[in-house]
Amino acid sequence: MRLSRAIILTCIIACLSPIALAQAERSPSALQTGVPIERTIAKGQMHTFTITMEQDQFLQLVVDQRGVDVVVRVFAPGGKSLGEFDTPNGDQGPENVSLISLTPGVYRIDVTPLDQPENSRPGRYEIKVIELRHASEQELQTGKAQEILKARGIALLLEAADTISQIHVPQTRAGAQLQAAQLLWSLDEKRAQSFAADAMESVREYLASVDVDDQDYYQSYRVATQLRRQVVQALAPHDPERALTFLRSTRLPINPDGGRYSEQQDQELQLELSLATQIIAADPKRAFQIAEETLKKGYASSMMETVSRLQASDPELAARLAGDIAAKLQTEKLLDNMEAANLALNLLRVAHAPSRNSSAPDAVAKAPLLSDQEYRDLFQKTLNEGLSYSASGNNFYTNERNSAINILASLKSMTSEMTGYAPASIAAVDKKTAELNTPPDSQAALSQTYQHKINNDTMEAALEAVQHAPREMRESLYQQIAGKAAASGDFVTAKQILGDHVSNPFQRRQALKYLENQTIYDAIRKGKVEEAMHLVANLRSARERAQMLSQIVNQIGPGQKREAALNLLELARNILGTSVQAENQEHMNALLEISRAFARFDAKRGFEVLEPLLDQFNDMSAAAVVLDGFGQKFYRDGELDMQNGNSVVNTANQLIVALASLATENFERAKAGASRVHPPEVRIAAYLAIAQQAINGDKAAPFNQRVIRN
Repeated sequence: MRLSRAIILTCIIACLSPIALAQAERSPSALQTGVPIERTIAKGQMHTFTITMEQDQFLQLVVDQRGVDVVVRVFAPGGKSLGEFDTPNGDQGPENVSLISLTPGVYRIDVTPLDQPENSRPGRYEIKVIELRHASEQELQTGKAQEILKARGIALLLEAADTISQIHVPQTRAGAQLQAAQLLWSLDEKRAQSFAADAMESVREYLASVDVDDQDYYQSYRVATQLRRQVVQALAPHDPERALTFLRSTRLPINPDGGRYSEQQDQELQLELSLATQIIAADPKRAFQIAEETLKKGYASSMMETVSRLQASDPELAARLAGDIAAKLQTEKLLDNMEAANLALNLLRVAHAPSRNSSAPDAVAKAPLLSDQEYRDLFQKTLNEGLSYSASGNNFYTNERNSAINILASLKSMTSEMTGYAPASIAAVDKKTAELNTPPDSQAALSQTYQHKINNDTMEAALEAVQHAPREMRESLYQQIAGKAAASGDFVTAKQILGDHVSNPFQRRQALKYLENQTIYDAIRKGKVEEAMHLVANLRSARERAQMLSQIVNQIGPGQKREAALNLLELARNILGTSVQAENQEHMNALLEISRAFARFDAKRGFEVLEPLLDQFNDMSAAAVVLDGFGQKFYRDGELDMQNGNSVVNTANQLIVALASLATENFERAKAGASRVHPPEVRIAAYLAIAQQAINGDKAAPFNQRVIRN
């Protein structure tokens, strides 16, 4: 599951004429401040809650997911939808919703599971109102100020766009041109097209300059890959055919890893399929043609996503594409081609044959991707390949063996398909799976036995068993048991195991350090942010404290009142000491993250943290000119190399993000801060980021800071 991240979502509410509430429960539950309601919810269900708000009130509520991924929908008193809220945090963690009422009345909150598979188990969640109060003047004015802010952003965009030609390094220039094109598309399409064309030429210029004999060739290859992908992503929503022409008219440099040709080919096919996916709704026939063309070249891991989306738009074309995939897979040696094997398994999972899908409610309306015979043939082909593997030579661990294990494990999990199509092979699959998972040497087999005990037995049984393990294995096994204890939240036992059984002081210290970090992450995950902060304050070194703060400070805010969040941010700032400038790279990273976090609650304080760092960055970039080439490369053709990931560039990128985050609260101060940056390539990037934030508003913000307005 993805790391839990919360969203603060603010809706400036305007109501329509009253209409009947739709899809609500018969007896909605009324929410009260500070009173949690815990529920169990299953696929297809919807729970409805209500809360009465006066005019100009601010509401903050949180839905804490506990084993189910839900989407939260909010409706005004008249029934108008105010937004649909869902974070990318899977089935654990909070969904935070904040809104301001311009109209008094009863507001409705619907909670429903998000896109769960048919066999999903019910899960639990808790919904609670954190805060209900009169909105501040600043909060009420936010919506009114948005249009003014957007106008300022457009003016800055046009000003910055006129200076992009001053950037000499083609890869840096291309990135700026693409960003300008994307921002201008809805404002001035002709000029956006011009910037897109310029960006493509800049990328071609860069590709032509790549030299395989360059000592930085690995980086050049990475940048080339990234630039071509950015061009395709920028053009795809507006002119997918032009994007496809660009993609096919340019080629990546030679892969420096040599033997990984299949990975490079997969990247190319993935990009082409992404274009097909973009146009499926508007032109399914053209999307089908592109997918067929990519199929002739090889197998892309996203092919089944294209098939699934095409099925929703044109089931007949989707079935043709699926049939062509199945036919091509029949000619492949799946054990030698992992991409083909994975595609075969994915197709088998998705392509339900008629005889197995006829009882589904939509069986008549939705044609199967494969006929029963096509499905049977592909299933048998894949099964036979998995069973055909036999180890040869002294190399037990091979790609072919891994493919066989993957094939057999996947087919074994498809219980009804195995029973329906190959019941006589079930025992053979079990036997071959056991054979493949049994290491050839006794030492590895013994290690596997102990690992199985650790993973499946109780903690006490695992500790007892490991006591009898060979001496050379014990410390590693004890560390695994400690890891299992930590994963269950029992950090006290984990530390005790490490202290009692790991004698190597360095390994013990590293393992304990890992546990310290996990304890902090666990506190954050449980919403105990203050406890996490105190744990950070107790870490041994200043670098460790700064490094940890950089990772967790943006978790402050969701589920908390503004005052509490500000107190925690001040605590984080105090943990770093009193210096207004950074003492090292970790300190710099933490200060910039704290500045960015303050932007959500107190922009003035965020600027106070950020502005001393602007001068320090200028000093760093000037010093990098002198140090360039002495151990690290910072500049290219007289400009800061914005693609090579050096420490100065990383700081520049964080500065840019922080300035953009603060711009929504004080545009002129953020712009003035960007104007203080000396390297022009960084200054232009900061202007573009500030303009993007102002024009797009919360759509430009990081996901956990996004604001949705009706």
